[in-house]
Amino acid sequence: MVLFALVARATVDAAFEVYENADVGHGRLGALALLGSNVTSPRACQALCVGACRSFVFYHSDYRDASLAATCHGDASGAWRPFYSDLSAPLAWGRVTSGQRDPRTVVTPCADRGDCSYNGVCSDAGTCACYPQWMGLRCGQLALAPTRRDAGLQAADAGGRVSTWGGSVVRDPATGLYHMWAAEMTRHCGIVVWMSNSRVRHAVSATPEGPFEPRDVAFGVWGHEPTVARDPSTGEFVLFWTASFGAVPCSGAECGDCDDGDSVGAANASRADCLPDASCTWPGGEFPLATYMSFAADPSGPWSDPVEVPAPGAWDTNLAPIIRKDGSLVGLGRPPYVWRAADWRNASTYAVSAADATIAGEDPYLYVDARDPDVLHALSHAGGWDSSGGHAWSVDGGDTWRRHDDVAAYGASTRAPRSLILYDDGSSASLSRRERPHLVFDAAGAPVALANGATRAWPCTHPLHCPRDACFTALQRLSYE
Repeated sequence: MVLFALVARATVDAAFEVYENADVGHGRLGALALLGSNVTSPRACQALCVGACRSFVFYHSDYRDASLAATCHGDASGAWRPFYSDLSAPLAWGRVTSGQRDPRTVVTPCADRGDCSYNGVCSDAGTCACYPQWMGLRCGQLALAPTRRDAGLQAADAGGRVSTWGGSVVRDPATGLYHMWAAEMTRHCGIVVWMSNSRVRHAVSATPEGPFEPRDVAFGVWGHEPTVARDPSTGEFVLFWTASFGAVPCSGAECGDCDDGDSVGAANASRADCLPDASCTWPGGEFPLATYMSFAADPSGPWSDPVEVPAPGAWDTNLAPIIRKDGSLVGLGRPPYVWRAADWRNASTYAVSAADATIAGEDPYLYVDARDPDVLHALSHAGGWDSSGGHAWSVDGGDTWRRHDDVAAYGASTRAPRSLILYDDGSSASLSRRERPHLVFDAAGAPVALANGATRAWPCTHPLHCPRDACFTALQRLSYE
């Protein structure tokens, strides 16, 4: 594992967290305000970021694009989406400094809880008082905290790293153990060949943070995007995932001979059984990827016979449901749809309808507000390589949703910015992709951690040019301070 040495953090003053070679303007300059030209230093740029300005980006005089050299730009939104570069090649992608005003000091005026994203309350003073796990503008940013280095699911065996992509975590109240279901890539391959090598791995931890240890395979190749909901009345564990029985999608066979969790090396570049998803073609242009449901009384199974769940098309739905005490179900999937069922066991009761377009991106995760069961929350992967998280909420059972466009749910923590995980031993690591968000809840029902499918940045000098695809299920603590 490569320790994070790609970004040098240099705090200019206590009001800002400042990172070298972190380009918050990459691809977004049209949305930022030009604060000044012929600016001489990051400190001078920061001094121009006043008032509503919440983050800045300064391009040094020797920046590779002369048209941007010595310019300072500001962002008034609550989104913090920097691209990180390698200090060993500063002229390629570096010589840029970005800083974010400490989101824990942001004060948001409010009239009701909606102004605080239902992640806090509107105080008597008319400002948002965020819950401990949230912070920043409109309480829309997860308060990510330093995490133990071996957190999440970082599997390996005698053949090397075993790649996994995102994990759905449920606590078993009978044992107190935390159970994760993750998409695991077989034959030591990576996420690029997920359409030929994915299966559903079950892993276990005594703590919500992990490390999670592989236990058994719930369903073999081919299966992807597992999410588990628990029936609060019967205690049963209900698995929803994308599956293909009897045939491997795309290439028709598992990719093999991969290297230490990485499948995009030169040896596999031209192999017909190691196709990336972008190279897959199907009759009619559709991927025949169905959504299935299975349940078990014990997290290790045995699992019931899979039942196909109705879907609006032939693509993978990323279906993420919750189950109510009366056995009814509500879920979210892409491209945004709402699933409802009077009885989660009975596929004939499922109905699918178009969701409010407010749900951003893909990989939705749905949960009930612990303080108000009438409020539903959704997290999602809100973009491509920017890997920021989207947050939305519903107060009418999922019929309509609302979100604040100027906030990123993850990617804005002063302690752990997007694509940067800080560890509790003082070290850190950079991520080039961070998708499939799931929250982990403790015994009291409070969110305590964020899980994501992730790829590290080695030996990448920029997220848009990463040549490797080894992945793991990252898990990061949430703050309680």
